[in-house]
Amino acid sequence: MKNKLSPLTLLDPGKLKVLLSLGFKGYLAEKGWFGAYKTKSAIDENGNAIPWVTYSFIDLVKGRIHKQHDIFEFGSGNSTIFYAQLAGSVYSVEHDKDWYERSAKINMANVKMIQCDLVPDGDYCRSAVATGKKFHLVIVDGRDRVNCCKQAVGSLTDDGILVLDDSERSEYLEAHRFMKANGFKNLPFSGMAPGVIVSKCTTVFYKSNNCLGI
Repeated sequence: MKNKLSPLTLLDPGKLKVLLSLGFKGYLAEKGWFGAYKTKSAIDENGNAIPWVTYSFIDLVKGRIHKQHDIFEFGSGNSTIFYAQLAGSVYSVEHDKDWYERSAKINMANVKMIQCDLVPDGDYCRSAVATGKKFHLVIVDGRDRVNCCKQAVGSLTDDGILVLDDSERSEYLEAHRFMKANGFKNLPFSGMAPGVIVSKCTTVFYKSNNCLGI
């Protein structure tokens, strides 16, 4: 078949040269994708911690999150460090006890780590509510994501936004419907993420006069 990719096509010197050059120049090299892939961690081109979300979303928020913003995130790690460097405070909940112990070693004064066992539609998805605080951004990148969206929306400030990672997954369609029914618009950021070889999507749910100026 004419259009079938063959081993001979892959051995084409021109194509091989282009593929090999990707590690030294171009978008993926500039973003540090190869270092993230090699280390299996979310890092940028300088080895600094970044969230495991799409690069296009990172480009949006890194210039718009400021010290007057308070953030709550479901799921901790390099994202916690990244957000804490930009925001006034970061509350991060983790269900995995081993991962919680690792994340709890993040030595940043504006980070508060929370450990909560995972029970679907239980205390975990209500962790933001349990703080009694209002947050400018809620990042949903942990488990039980649909319930996290439903519960955490009440913990947003009037200008707050909610971010759902891996929002392209069909099991999260209910979250999209819920946010729309509650008056939120959505802005999807599709594309590559650190060290990930497939395209994914990170969606921002927002209203007018939101804290990021969208």
